[in-house]
Amino acid sequence: MSTLIQSFENLHDNKVLRYCADFEAHTLHMDTQTETGEKVSVHFTGLLAHWFENVVQDNILFGMDEITLDGFFEQYKDLLGGTISYGFPACCNIEELREHIRVFVIDSSLGLCGFVLAQEVELQCP
Repeated sequence: MSTLIQSFENLHDNKVLRYCADFEAHTLHMDTQTETGEKVSVHFTGLLAHWFENVVQDNILFGMDEITLDGFFEQYKDLLGGTISYGFPACCNIEELREHIRVFVIDSSLGLCGFVLAQEVELQCP
C-alpha cells in the first residue's frame, strides 16, 4: 500500500534560508533558494505541529512529500511512541487528526529533515 499522496518537486536541492513558526497564527513559513538563485517560499497554514532534526547552517532539501496519516504513524512510530503521552503531536484523538490534518515529510540532502502537520500548504515560486 502506497502512503504517498503527492511530491513537491520545486524543492529538490533547495537551500533553506530561514523558517519561522508562528504558534499564535498557526503558520510555518520556510524560505528556500534553488541552485540558480530563485526563491521558493513554502507557507503552511493550520499548523498543528512540526518536528525537525539535524538542522545545520547550510540545510539542503532533498524534497517534500505529502503522505497519508497511516503512513505517518508507521514511519514515525518510534518517535511518537515516546511523545504522544506528552501531547505531541496533538492533544486530540487520531480520528480528529484524520479529518483536519495533512502530513508533509521533508527529506534532506544535507541537514534539516522532519515533518509538518498542517491543514494546507502553498508554494510560491517565481
